[in-house]
Amino acid sequence: MPRLREMLVVGTACAVCLLAYSNIVSAQEAPAPGTPPPKSAPIAEPSPLLTEPASPEESFRAVLLMVDLARLDLAVKYLEQFNSSTPDDAMLIKMRDKHGTAAFVKIARIKELSPIASPLLEQLNKASRKQSDDPAYIESLITRLSKDPTERENATVELRNAGPRAVPQIIRQMSRPEMETQQDLIVMALIRMGRQVVPPLLGAMDSPQERIRAAIIGILATLEAKEAIPHLWFPAFSETQPLGIRIAANRALAKLVTGSADRIDRLSSVAASNELRRLARMLFENANLLPAEEDGTVTIWGWDAKEATVTPKTYSPAIASMLMSTRFASQSLSLSPEQGEPQRQYLASLLGLEILQQGWDKPHESLPGTAMYLAVTAGEETVASVLSDALIAEQPATAIGAIEVLSQIGTREQLLNQKGLKSPLVAALNSPDVRIQFAAAVAILRIEPRFGFANSSRVVSVLSRALTDPGRGRAIIIDPDQSRGTQTGSYLNDMGYDIVMASTGREGFERASENAGIEVVFVHANVARWELTQTISNLRADSRTAALPIVVYGSEDFRASVSRLIARSKPALYIAESSTVSDFQRQFAPFSRSSKSPPLSDQERQQQKAAAAYWLASLNSGRGGQVFDVAAAEKQLSLVADDPSVAENVLAALSGISTASAQRRLATVAINSQLEPAHRQVAASQLSFHIQRFGLLLTKDEVAAVNDSWVASDHPAVKSALAGVMGTLRPNATLVGERLRQFAVPVAKPTN
Repeated sequence: MPRLREMLVVGTACAVCLLAYSNIVSAQEAPAPGTPPPKSAPIAEPSPLLTEPASPEESFRAVLLMVDLARLDLAVKYLEQFNSSTPDDAMLIKMRDKHGTAAFVKIARIKELSPIASPLLEQLNKASRKQSDDPAYIESLITRLSKDPTERENATVELRNAGPRAVPQIIRQMSRPEMETQQDLIVMALIRMGRQVVPPLLGAMDSPQERIRAAIIGILATLEAKEAIPHLWFPAFSETQPLGIRIAANRALAKLVTGSADRIDRLSSVAASNELRRLARMLFENANLLPAEEDGTVTIWGWDAKEATVTPKTYSPAIASMLMSTRFASQSLSLSPEQGEPQRQYLASLLGLEILQQGWDKPHESLPGTAMYLAVTAGEETVASVLSDALIAEQPATAIGAIEVLSQIGTREQLLNQKGLKSPLVAALNSPDVRIQFAAAVAILRIEPRFGFANSSRVVSVLSRALTDPGRGRAIIIDPDQSRGTQTGSYLNDMGYDIVMASTGREGFERASENAGIEVVFVHANVARWELTQTISNLRADSRTAALPIVVYGSEDFRASVSRLIARSKPALYIAESSTVSDFQRQFAPFSRSSKSPPLSDQERQQQKAAAAYWLASLNSGRGGQVFDVAAAEKQLSLVADDPSVAENVLAALSGISTASAQRRLATVAINSQLEPAHRQVAASQLSFHIQRFGLLLTKDEVAAVNDSWVASDHPAVKSALAGVMGTLRPNATLVGERLRQFAVPVAKPTN
């Protein structure tokens, strides 16, 4: 009614203004014939208000009215007047209670008003949070609910304006024994607060009090909150729930699912278990299903026993989705405890959640009470199935956890194709995620296979990559146009990728299958020798490249013709050729982040480097050398032979490779006077061993260099180790005699 009266006043004022304006025009003299009409300045439209605002309240009301009338010039004027009064929290809350929070949001979204309105909205939000968190304030509103109708209405309006943050205090008050008689009034107030209360009420369904849970279920049904359906399956069918809760949840579910609370016959515990397992799987596979805040975090409301009410907590999308997946999988397992699928899903979600919460670069131990410990007790077959599911779902956190468990309890049979199925541990070697690759390689080595198996060469390839990992992803670009491919490579380089170029489909496939650490393959739509379909088919058919993400790029016109090929080749994406790096990143960045774990930290790369050197050295000293060809890692071992942090194991690994180049690399390290003596000593010892095992492979000049270094060395340990090298060269009698003559006759020590 007040707004209607204002509109009538505005209409009258506009009519008066028009009448006055017409009289002014009539009173003006007509111009002389032939005289051009004078140019007149535009006349500003007058304010439709009969009187100017005289208080902050009137100024704010005028702002809202001018927005409705599309007079933004006056809206700015009156908003400036309101802001110049320096409104405090009490004033803003007073305006909120009268006009609603939506009014502040509305004007903050208008470009002309936003510079002033947005700070006011932020100030109001802070004041509202402070007010909502005040137990005394909420308690006073709840007390007013039992007063006369006017007080009750005003209290309900204030509760609605307080928003979801008031719900914890409401639930706490509602849970008090003496408030049981007032519960219906509180329930009605919560219903009138609207759908904004649904998220906190979902968390309050875990209240330990049956009457609170039953009341909340009723509220959710009344509000027709379909987002509550996933949370109602378990209380509706679990035998652990009280009968009253089951009945209430069944009726609520029936209403929300079928439209009628009486159609409970269409629901069943089997359907509940299947639906909960489906929900758990969806959240396990996709971290973007839950609604996110503006800062990218996800808020989940849950019961806090210490606070005796529901509280909000924020998580990253990955942790939030895994947390909810764990919840629904647990409930599905409770309804179907002997079925394998809910067992695997629950364990998979638990492992993934534990890895995410602990951190990728933290050690993961199978201590009692941890998901890793639980997985160890679940046995090899279950954990292998969990790993297989994680690889299919592209869920790296769970895959890492499962692999680390299999490294403890896995057997050699894990590497064989049992019952015609592919080994998930071997499949993990070909994951595009470098963490999964390396964890799988180490797990396989700990199992100590006695015979070769499919893709066994991949193990050494993964270890080799870890030795020289620069901390950047690797991408293959297959493009017959070198200039175009180079441009695409520059875009990827800006995103942190090292580039491997190929001009044909066949060449690109060979590079992808032979190199570990490839994270994505880019293929131009007009690729030749093999053409696009054949190139993608071969990439997907080979186990070494089957899991690699593929990006096809070309003109926008080509997108539709390859859409079916992209759809059946997932993970795959089509992007249009880009003339700018920003456009390229806009198309590719979401896809590149979709299934990868975060980049390795410097500490993780160093740990992988040290572990790779250890395992390569171990293979040369044990039976593993019969299964794995360490020689394939010679190039990478040679590159890091000067690194003191891994020198001992790297040099030991080189000493088991029978090539002349390996012997030469040992020699160059041994005679390098710039290295630490201990480093040189190890290299000289391994050089002696290599010569003993494989014979002398050095040239005369190289032998002379070793001899000169031995003669010149003044460090006892280094000189001794190099002397051992010289002794392995089988000196002739002349040389032996010369060396013996140079040794002084010892002076005998007198005995006492």
